[in-house]
Amino acid sequence: CYNSQSCSHSIVVFFSKPEALRHFRSQLTLYEQQEVKDYKELWYLGLGAKKIEGHPDAENNNSYDDDHGSYKKIISDHIAYRYEILAIIGKGSFGHVVKCLDHKTGEKVAVKIIRNKKRFYNQALVEVNILDTLREKDEDNTYNVVHMKEYFYFRNHFCISFELLGINLYELIKKNNFQGFTLSLIRRFTQCILRCLQLLYTEKIIHCDLKPV
Repeated sequence: CYNSQSCSHSIVVFFSKPEALRHFRSQLTLYEQQEVKDYKELWYLGLGAKKIEGHPDAENNNSYDDDHGSYKKIISDHIAYRYEILAIIGKGSFGHVVKCLDHKTGEKVAVKIIRNKKRFYNQALVEVNILDTLREKDEDNTYNVVHMKEYFYFRNHFCISFELLGINLYELIKKNNFQGFTLSLIRRFTQCILRCLQLLYTEKIIHCDLKPV
């Protein structure tokens, strides 16, 4: 798909590096014209996005990072010439999570972009190993574990793609004007969480957000 306006999401196509450069060179930055040579498949170029002009050897990762090592995310631009950035849906000390359209599969996913710092990169490698284990143990979605799809590198950032889920519990409470939920609904939430914790306990995994009271 060349761009989000003309692409039919039910049809999956990709094009080669020579085709991309022949037809769209003027719409790619100079940095991208060199970068595409490292990719075997190009699914999405983000042609309508207000792209950052990357400069080799420039500060902050060729101008693509902020001062904290987080990737500068541009709506409608690409990630790895495959994912179209639709929205920023989360952030933390590790980096950011963006909602994307995967132009290879046609589905919407969440992509976690890890900060360009060695300590976060090392943590991400551990996370991928854990996610891979949990994915194998929860193939039929019995334990309510978010499933990792793929992981890859893009512009010196380690990225992990996940299935895209709904809003988090805080946003749900917010939509309910912080009035709380019924006991039956709380019971359902609790059962789902305990089922996930059961798997974590079996695999001897401790979630860092679980804090003793």
